[in-house]
Amino acid sequence: MRFIVDECCHRVIALALREAGHDVLYIAENDRRASDETIVGMAIDGEWIVITADYDFGELAVRQRMAMPGVVLLAPTKQPVALRVSRLVSIVADLGDRLRGSLTIIEDDRLRFRPLP
Repeated sequence: MRFIVDECCHRVIALALREAGHDVLYIAENDRRASDETIVGMAIDGEWIVITADYDFGELAVRQRMAMPGVVLLAPTKQPVALRVSRLVSIVADLGDRLRGSLTIIEDDRLRFRPLP
């Protein structure tokens, strides 16, 4: 799958997804000044699913109805980064294409899905 990992996410997320065989564009490696709207445009143009901890992407996708391929929102947690990364990679492997066309919110003890317009 193809993912844009927002700069607010830890670098190990991008590395772990690459190790799992996914095509990953990590914003912090490319353009730290990219606005949310620029990232959305990149996601739409390249059919990338956005992985972020920034709730603004949920707002852009759902309320402003930007036609994003998918958003995975990592909810705030006190869990160690390694545990979060492992869980994310596992969820991506388990859900695959179900991540497309939805806002997926990963919380400590549950997953939530909302279809995107």
